[in-house]
Amino acid sequence: MQRVIFLVTSLNGMHKPNFTKQLLQALQQGQRVVILAALIDFEATWTVRAFLNRLAQTEPQVKQIELLTLADLFKDESGLTLTSDERNMPDLVAFDERLFVDGQEQVKLYLNVGHLVAERRQLDDETPMVLRQYQTDQLVQIDTYDLSGRVVGIEKIVDEVAQTSYVLNQKGEAVLRFVRHERPIEKVYNLSATSAMLATQFAEAKQAAAMMNMSKRERDRAAAEVADQTSIIKTTETYYGVLAYSNYQRFGQVYAFYESLLSRLMTSTTRLYVDLADNAALAPQMPDQLIFNY
Repeated sequence: MQRVIFLVTSLNGMHKPNFTKQLLQALQQGQRVVILAALIDFEATWTVRAFLNRLAQTEPQVKQIELLTLADLFKDESGLTLTSDERNMPDLVAFDERLFVDGQEQVKLYLNVGHLVAERRQLDDETPMVLRQYQTDQLVQIDTYDLSGRVVGIEKIVDEVAQTSYVLNQKGEAVLRFVRHERPIEKVYNLSATSAMLATQFAEAKQAAAMMNMSKRERDRAAAEVADQTSIIKTTETYYGVLAYSNYQRFGQVYAFYESLLSRLMTSTTRLYVDLADNAALAPQMPDQLIFNY
């Protein structure tokens, strides 16, 4: 039985129609399907589970899919004990607790004199999903649980953005650290709203010139219509550095880390599917690997 791995790095990729199409096709062919949910947004793993559960209601074979998360792959790796500030485990018993229902989920709010201290979302009384922690009503940390109720991911939030994230092993030690960075880049934009159309018209005009002996004046006019109208815009690009605490291996960008994950799982017969949006960055990391897109 051939093994097929679908690398999922974002919810946008998972929600593409071609993802579901390729997934079901692999199952119908009797292949062993693995979804590697390598999302840096750890909470999104619950969305992946919900997506598969919904799909299984109409496609029972989806229940055969093996879902692997970063926490699953690194649960037995040695790690680093986080400081109390890094881990931040508040005792919520002392706070005012209020219970709400949000769709299929339970939401528990913990308040201190009217100020929000924490919010826990759970599937039921026994299955916590996410704990959001607040200071002065501002989100500062997100803890993500697995199906057993163990915290497997911590995201440290600054200005509503996760800046540093940790994956935890079974002992609660940090085995992976993701750090968000920004760098300046330059992007080239074509400011002509009809640039594509004009380029096509010019290509046709050149062909017509060869066939019908277009005059020089007409050729000059066609060339002027597709004159360079580009502009260079300076902006910033977000990227992530990764540190594996088991051997202190550093990855300057997340796609090099993804390649190391896949190297653990791939064999010569494994078929790999990745999001088309990831292909340009991942393919250079795996030059000898045949990659299919969804």
